[in-house]
Amino acid sequence: MIVVPSAAQLEAASTAFDRDWGAVDDTLYAICRQYPDHSDRRGMTAKLALIGRAYSAGLERRVSPPKGQQAITIIADYVYEHRGVVDAIIGDVMAVQEPLAVGDMQQLVAQHGRLTGLLRGVTSDGKAPRSFAAKYLHFHNRAVPIYDSYAALGLGKLVQWDPKSVPFDRPSGADAEYHAFCVRFWRLYSACLTAGLEVTVKMLDNYLWTVPEQGPRRRREVGPSSDCSTRRCPSQI
Repeated sequence: MIVVPSAAQLEAASTAFDRDWGAVDDTLYAICRQYPDHSDRRGMTAKLALIGRAYSAGLERRVSPPKGQQAITIIADYVYEHRGVVDAIIGDVMAVQEPLAVGDMQQLVAQHGRLTGLLRGVTSDGKAPRSFAAKYLHFHNRAVPIYDSYAALGLGKLVQWDPKSVPFDRPSGADAEYHAFCVRFWRLYSACLTAGLEVTVKMLDNYLWTVPEQGPRRRREVGPSSDCSTRRCPSQI
C-alpha cells in the first residue's frame, strides 16, 4: 500500500514549512554552497555546528569531550583530519541529480553509509549517527532524503513495508535503517512521479513533516534510540 499525496497537499506542506523554517533551511544550504568542501576549517566547523544544532541531529551529544574542551571542536578536528574522505563522499553525492532513478537512490544510500561509518569513529557511544549524516549530506545536495524519527513515522504511515517490493539492494557498508527508509521513500517518490505529480525529495520531506499528528511539533530530541535525532517530534519510533 502506498498513499500518494495530492498536488494540493504537497503545495500546502511546502508553504507551511517555508513559513516556519524556510529561512533556516536557506541559511544551511547557503553555507554549504559557500564552503562546499572541508579544506577551510573555519567554514567546516560552521557547517557542522549549524546543521547539527538547527536540526537537533544529536552528533554533539554522542561525543564526550575531555574536561575543558567542547564536543563540536572534537568533531571538527576529526572531520578535518578525514577531510579527503569526506570530500570524496560529498563529491559522489553531488553527482546525483533529480529526478532520481533507482540507481541514484542506491548511490545516495551507499554514500550515506560511508559517512555514517566514518562519523561513528568520533562518537563516544559507538552508535551510528545516521540522522546527522543524512541531514549533513542533504544540505549539500537536496536530493538526499532527510532521516529522522518524524520523517520515518510519517513515511511508515504512507508506505507499507513489502519485502517483495525492495527496488534496490543494500550496498555494502550501508546503514540498514537508512536503507529501509530510502526503500520506502523511493517507492513513494516513484509513485508520485507515476501519478503525474511534479515532486522533489524536499517536497516529500516537507510533506512527511505534516503526516504524524501526535503531539506538538518541535526540534528537540526526546527518548532513547539507536539514533535519537529529530527535527520536530516529541517521541522516537
